[in-house]
Amino acid sequence: MSLHTQFKRILIVFWGLWWLIACWTDIIGGVAHLGIVRASWAPDNNYPFLVKSLQMYNVPVWLPAFLYILIIIFSTISVVLFARAIFAYRKPDWLIKANLAFIFSLTYWLLFFLADQLIMNFDLEQNHMVQGGFELMCYLVINLMAKE
Repeated sequence: MSLHTQFKRILIVFWGLWWLIACWTDIIGGVAHLGIVRASWAPDNNYPFLVKSLQMYNVPVWLPAFLYILIIIFSTISVVLFARAIFAYRKPDWLIKANLAFIFSLTYWLLFFLADQLIMNFDLEQNHMVQGGFELMCYLVINLMAKE
């Protein structure tokens, strides 16, 4: 296996772990928000932030919970897709699975960019742009780097 292929796989493992951590922190934060877990390692930050961000639109009370659940679902799908790519590393279709994981999660970032614009939170948008831009750069490296 070439050094280029090994590096590509390292990037896929990195993004699989990144999405796993992001998903886990959102799940734990949601569980903490429900009062099921009360611990310093389970901060309840994202859901209250989402509620506060949507207040400017006077949305129905169920909408933030629905959107938070969608965030967890989309993050979970990203984790599963990256896990499939990671565990297919010895199979000929590993790059197809990796591309699917990247395309799904990059599309998810695009939704975040639109949401950031809607709530006019440009600090958050900058953070999402950096993270999503870095993932896009990794996707391009994987697909533009020499094959072997």
